[in-house]
Amino acid sequence: MNRNLRNATPVAYAALILLGFFIDTTVGIAVIIVGGILISVLYTATRGGRAADATPRRARRQRNRS
Repeated sequence: MNRNLRNATPVAYAALILLGFFIDTTVGIAVIIVGGILISVLYTATRGGRAADATPRRARRQRNRS
């Protein structure tokens, strides 16, 4: 679900920007600003991590090699 949402977001954002500029320049700029903030929140929420039981980006150090 997260991957599909992250892949579809830029396409929807670009369509909303075009629609906003078709309406008016001020609306287009507002869509860019507000949409950028919302997309950054979305990407932060769906990034995964240890709390979401995702795999870490790099392997843990092996300290006990004997």
